[in-house]
Amino acid sequence: MRPQDSFVLLTVIIALVFAAVGMSTPLITLYLEALGADYQQIALILGTTAVVSLVSSYAWGRLSDLLQRRRPLIAGGLAGLAVAYFLLSRITSPGWAWIVRLGETGSMAAYSTASLALVGDVLAARGGRGQRMGTYRGIGSLAFATGALVGGTLAERASLAHTFALCALLYLCAALLGLLLHEAGSVPGRQFSPAPVAEANPGADLADQGHARSGVPARRLELPPLFLAGVALWTLAWYAQASLWPNYMASLGYNKVLISGLWGLAALIEAPAMRLSGQLADLAGREALLTAGGFGAVLVVLGYALLGRMAPLLVGLQVLRGLVFGGYTASAMTYAVEAAGESARGRGSGEFNTAEAVGRLVGLFLAGSLAQSSGFVAMFGACAAAAFLGGLCFWVLRFRHDRSSGGYLR
Repeated sequence: MRPQDSFVLLTVIIALVFAAVGMSTPLITLYLEALGADYQQIALILGTTAVVSLVSSYAWGRLSDLLQRRRPLIAGGLAGLAVAYFLLSRITSPGWAWIVRLGETGSMAAYSTASLALVGDVLAARGGRGQRMGTYRGIGSLAFATGALVGGTLAERASLAHTFALCALLYLCAALLGLLLHEAGSVPGRQFSPAPVAEANPGADLADQGHARSGVPARRLELPPLFLAGVALWTLAWYAQASLWPNYMASLGYNKVLISGLWGLAALIEAPAMRLSGQLADLAGREALLTAGGFGAVLVVLGYALLGRMAPLLVGLQVLRGLVFGGYTASAMTYAVEAAGESARGRGSGEFNTAEAVGRLVGLFLAGSLAQSSGFVAMFGACAAAAFLGGLCFWVLRFRHDRSSGGYLR
């Protein structure tokens, strides 16, 4: 199988995965609330799953590099997700839902970490990686938008259990496709071997170029601490507000169809935004798009606090949300696989996902506690502050990059 064939297959898989994620994500906290959990209990459930994601993402990344295999983690993680959502469709208590969601999170971490690393392997020696990554992730967002619309409608007309059962079917199909993946450059006795990158190659990884100049072995690479800090802060802000956004909308009188529709609208905007931002990042640099994503998130979360009751304005706010999320996400994913270098791409992917898990962990606990004690407006204010700090991290990273003689700066 040619590298481009693996890329196409990975794109089909992410479309199936994000269709299922789109169906479940806008409804999962409503589901937990319907089972009898209050906001603090919801935050506890989501927070502990973030702990599992934090630990398992880093572990899966190291295991992926150690085994020199991506496919088993991808297919195995997807199969675990299929089992988890089948069980969620039949559970009737928040305690059992909590247990199943822990397994679901570990499975998603395996898929997310290994698939991002494999995408990096496939695109390693190709130019325009930002645009290609944006297309890949953008198709996922388009599938998310479709899933959100279908999931909300199905939940309203039938039940949440039917929605989760459909998610299980999509994950099962994705797992079967995952078994067909071939590791890039597969040869007997070695499952993948990314193409060697020359220093003069304009498509070479940032990290490999920098270390070719310095003579430092690529295997010692890590992602820049400023980047990881920015990712953690941005994720804290974004996922804290997103975790209880459906509940906030419901408290204002919006029904499930409208909640899922608004979420789907933002995801629909993300698809072209990711491709466009990938092209811009190839020209202006990843750090510029990351900075815009950080400060843009401030406007989005403050907008929810101030404009939540103004339904017509929410449409424009969801468009902005899609642009911000698309610009940040495509650039962050590309930066992660470039900065890590080819020999440590699994670990870099794991570090990136771990930083996201740290942000989710803190954000979810913060969101639940603030929403329960001080209300949703205070929660959105804290999210805006975290997003601003994340934007500052990316701005400093860009400033230091612009002043450095090399492309990659620790």
